[in-house]
Amino acid sequence: MATLVEVLDAAVNHHVAGRLGEAERLYRLVLAAEPAVQQALHLLGVLEGQRGVPPRAALLLGRAVRLDPDDAASRSQRAGALRALALHDEAVAEARRALLSDPGLADAAANLGAAQVALGECAAAAVWLWRAHRLRPEQTETLVNLGMALRDLRRFGDAEICFRAVLARRPADADAHLALAVSRLLQGDLAGGLAEFEWRWQRLPGPVWAGEPLEGASILLHAEQGFGDTIQFARYAPLVAERGGRVILEVHPLLVRLLATLAPDVRVVARAETPPRTDHHCPLMSLPRAFGTTLATIPAAVPYLRPAEEDAERWRRRLDGAPGLRVGLVWAGNPRHRNDRNRSLPVRHLAPLLAVPGVRFFSLQTGDARATLPSLPGGAAVEDVMGEVRDFADTAALLVNLDLVIAVDTAVVHLAGALGVPCWALLAYAPDWRWLLDRADSPWYPSLRLFRQSRPGDWGTVTATTAAVLRAVAARQERAARPEPAGESH
Repeated sequence: MATLVEVLDAAVNHHVAGRLGEAERLYRLVLAAEPAVQQALHLLGVLEGQRGVPPRAALLLGRAVRLDPDDAASRSQRAGALRALALHDEAVAEARRALLSDPGLADAAANLGAAQVALGECAAAAVWLWRAHRLRPEQTETLVNLGMALRDLRRFGDAEICFRAVLARRPADADAHLALAVSRLLQGDLAGGLAEFEWRWQRLPGPVWAGEPLEGASILLHAEQGFGDTIQFARYAPLVAERGGRVILEVHPLLVRLLATLAPDVRVVARAETPPRTDHHCPLMSLPRAFGTTLATIPAAVPYLRPAEEDAERWRRRLDGAPGLRVGLVWAGNPRHRNDRNRSLPVRHLAPLLAVPGVRFFSLQTGDARATLPSLPGGAAVEDVMGEVRDFADTAALLVNLDLVIAVDTAVVHLAGALGVPCWALLAYAPDWRWLLDRADSPWYPSLRLFRQSRPGDWGTVTATTAAVLRAVAARQERAARPEPAGESH
């Protein structure tokens, strides 16, 4: 009978040869006989990570670390699994512990740097990623992450050198192409950026519609990312119909009622497991490229979405009766968004805004952050209205009855822009590409005004500036609402 050591050796041989199923069977055989074999736990955790099962990888590697706290390799691999679970703070801590045990471990430096990129700590990330690259220059993922850190530090030339170096070795590396796309788009190069952005579809069978005349053919336009992206790029659906297409727009169910107002010749359906059969298809975010969009030719006529009249009237009656500037407020986005840590606003920074007199605030916040409303500074004066909202059509009806929306980078910003509602967007230093750099307006939405961090993490200056402008607007409205003094009789 084979000993546990022999079984483990056989498992490793299978693992190295890529026979993962047989390797897993033998690792589990070892652990069934002796649950505290640290090497088996480590290797099985690595295998689960390779298979794309980070929860199991993190659990197994955690058990390995408890058995040997000085095992730098297990800690580094666990940091990678935690990154995949978007637990970036924990990943940083684990990678740092690995580097204390083995300062020359390239994997640990790479995982530390990548987690810091996700946290927006790009200057520190660049140091670790450069170290990892020097230790292990063949690892292209590290070079892509280094480029992303440099890009978010606005060192665009250095970032593109990293992306190009990866593509010279691996021309079909989709991550490098997409990172390069964001760099180009952020700088306003829509043509170059959108061409690179098409790499997200490299595994999708069939050609994507490229803008040619449709001559009565049917076409499925499908949403691919979040609510905000769908609202932003749905503006192109009527233009596709003008090219002669019979357009079906497939979106999330919460957007169906709203987007049905786009145009009478655009049929809007809820996303289904099996999409409807059509002659052509095109992802919504590929439409700007299909139309050859540049910054100067963005179709930015607003509103291109409208709420139902009866819904808008219901909200008008609901909000009437109290004086003051009506301002909707959103301070947090989707916590599962990869960049939420940088996009969402710590509630303490709202204090200057909520102290502005003459303003009636309404919370438009959804999701987990809605529960933080009672902890807002001055939050008692903020009215939560989202319990009365069923979908984005209801939100639209509410927004058209507000004087202003102030929000971090979320779907509400896109919705306000699509409706032509005045909106002030509060943006991180390294913003999403569509907001470009250093400008206070948006070519996508004429009703937007952009308030930006001047350095990473500086929300205090953003909200103080926004509050000062809001104070002036509220005072101007209050003066305009005062009755004219009676004139003297002559």
